[in-house]
Amino acid sequence: MRKNRLNYVWLIVIMITLFNSCRKDTGPLVIPGPVTQPVSFSNDIQPIFNSACISCHNATHPSLQLDSCCSYYELLFVGNNAPYVDTMNPAESRLIKRMTGEIGPTMPLTGALPQDQIDLVLRWIEEGARNN
Repeated sequence: MRKNRLNYVWLIVIMITLFNSCRKDTGPLVIPGPVTQPVSFSNDIQPIFNSACISCHNATHPSLQLDSCCSYYELLFVGNNAPYVDTMNPAESRLIKRMTGEIGPTMPLTGALPQDQIDLVLRWIEEGARNN
């Protein structure tokens, strides 16, 4: 009889411990990372084109105009070989391959863009190549 009572006491202690530990559970540990803003075409991508591309890819260029008035539509819909971006496979986008020299000469012809600018364009495409 005494042995049964001792077993019940241990069972009660274990149950109380289990229930109390569940009550204090605050969920999985989540370590917050840096919050990144989405890439903006007009604020982040177009300035790259303005500084590095429009000296050649302006209104007189026969296949791709990158002036601020129409670069988005040229890249996605109008320019020869459009679309230049592939949101399903961003690294295979014609725009990225031209910037890295994987196809044709590296653009711009005056010298490759810094890698951080190419990465920014790639991130814009990965985010859906929005006209924002």
